[in-house]
Amino acid sequence: MNELTQQAVQAPAAPPKRKRALKTAGTVLALAAGLVIGRMGMNALLGDGAPDDAGRYRLTPPASFQSLALQNSGPRVDAIKQGQGPAKAGATNVAVVYADQSGTARLVVSGAFGRFGDQDPGAALTQSLQGMGSVSGVTTHEAGAPTGGAMRCGTLDVGSGAGTLPLCMWADHSTLVTVTVPVENQPMAIDALASQARALREAMEVPTAS
Repeated sequence: MNELTQQAVQAPAAPPKRKRALKTAGTVLALAAGLVIGRMGMNALLGDGAPDDAGRYRLTPPASFQSLALQNSGPRVDAIKQGQGPAKAGATNVAVVYADQSGTARLVVSGAFGRFGDQDPGAALTQSLQGMGSVSGVTTHEAGAPTGGAMRCGTLDVGSGAGTLPLCMWADHSTLVTVTVPVENQPMAIDALASQARALREAMEVPTAS
């Protein structure tokens, strides 16, 4: 009887540390994107004051990118979506992962597309990332692509004792995307991640009319 009582009150086992870190990183990543969306005054019904190129582009993640395969489902994607929450009015959320041939995730992507009304996307990125408190060393990088906009990178404190990882975000009047690497991967230099983010932007940001 005593044995049964002891078993009944035994505390449940804690979830594996890696899963906690994965969920935390996915949530922080999505919240970073969501915070910038809020600062950029996204609205599907922008009036005459909207930038001429607002909503001109959309995000279409390619099936492959630099020998990596698209994953649009799974625990990591679920964690990002949970952090994103419902899409803002008039926006479409994007949450995907790119993995190597073994199925190991290499790039994690969270963002949205719609109509952004902020006249200075670069300032919005900087203010939002610095305001999070969990991102340090925010730097300016060339955004690339013919769509203009801005790119900022920094180091994200994942929390829960999981360490840090590099983070890059681009923004223009149509898209906002956060790109990072999985928490369990080897650290990547900020410049290397920025280069991949620019290439990914060129691959996935396409004209809305196409």
